[in-house]
Amino acid sequence: MLKLTGLFIFRFLIRVWLFMAVFGLSLFFVVPKEAEGKGILSKLKKSFKARIKKEKTTPKPTSILYLGDSMSMGAFGRVFDMRLREAGFEVYTYVAGGATPYYWLSRYEPIASNIGFWEKTPTIDRRLKVVKEVPKVESLVENCNPDIVVIQTGINLYSSLNSKRREKSDNVALVEGLCRDMAKAAVRGGRRCYWIAPPSSHPERFSFDLQEEMSSIMDDVVSPFGRVFDSREVTKFIDPYPETDGIHYGPTEAKAWAQHVVSDFLTYAGNDAVGRRALDPDEPFGAKHVEVKKAIPVDPSTIVWSEIDVKLRLKIKTEIPRVKAVTYRSCLVLYEYEVQEVMEGYYPYETLRVAHYGVFNRKYTAKSRYRLGSEKAWKMVPLQNYPTLRRLQMFDDLEPDFDKPIYIIRQE
Repeated sequence: MLKLTGLFIFRFLIRVWLFMAVFGLSLFFVVPKEAEGKGILSKLKKSFKARIKKEKTTPKPTSILYLGDSMSMGAFGRVFDMRLREAGFEVYTYVAGGATPYYWLSRYEPIASNIGFWEKTPTIDRRLKVVKEVPKVESLVENCNPDIVVIQTGINLYSSLNSKRREKSDNVALVEGLCRDMAKAAVRGGRRCYWIAPPSSHPERFSFDLQEEMSSIMDDVVSPFGRVFDSREVTKFIDPYPETDGIHYGPTEAKAWAQHVVSDFLTYAGNDAVGRRALDPDEPFGAKHVEVKKAIPVDPSTIVWSEIDVKLRLKIKTEIPRVKAVTYRSCLVLYEYEVQEVMEGYYPYETLRVAHYGVFNRKYTAKSRYRLGSEKAWKMVPLQNYPTLRRLQMFDDLEPDFDKPIYIIRQE
């Protein structure tokens, strides 16, 4: 009798244990109501498999790397970035005031942005007044691994396209090369490129012919790599000039521009850019490529530039802008001098680039009237020693040469 009673208790405990195990599993997997009652284990199994299948089949959101200049620093960039996130994209935004392909491409030396920097990713959202080095597109593509690279640029290339220091054909070749290199860097690895060309500017700031030429260059050069959105087709600069700078839009107009771009981009991303279509980034092109001069005979990265005392002769001047074209009350202009003698300090090159006030408090300075061949002797320091001056708008239509530092007359 005792034996039978013990066996009965053992079987009863086994049943209780099984019941508790099943009940615990039902709580863990949150079994739907229809799974209650008969066939609970079978339905639990189906529910679990369905969840696993859903997790495996949930697609990774399309990721976007968005690069822009000062046009993207305000309302346009905020709306464009926000709408992409609302649409379900994973967005990595990097915006640098004053940026051109020179800033983004790794083949050029790192460049600071002194008029604003914005970084927004799924985990970071920060705005800085100054960033010492604008990140390079090649590194951003590698780290963010985007499906599509969005590039908003062009407004800061007008001075290169319209430079009086080169033949017109060389200006065109320079801008073509910069845009092509930027697009090639964007699509490396089979990614897609969506290029936002500049909006309309006031014709007294940049002529309609110049704007049309820029749009044509971008369309011809970038189209093989992706889509080019000509922002001039949906914008018109209506604010008075020179009361405004003639290029940056107010919030209302900028938001409207962004909405047009978003609509076009969503169509592109949803149809034309489904999947990744590889494009050989080394595909040959017929247009001339302009190489940036390399400094010799030293590695500039190893030099700590400091104060120098030099005798100079003016060789090349950046074209002095009209006062109305200056965004703020003052601006710098870049001159290139032949080095006659280094009396104190170390400077290994034959030419020296110097930033001068071209316009100060809405008036031309004496230095704006310097003539070629003028000889000067100054104590000079690197421009980077004066962070306040680095934030000023600088006009520069000299041949690009990023190995040489920019100097300025020492402030007493």
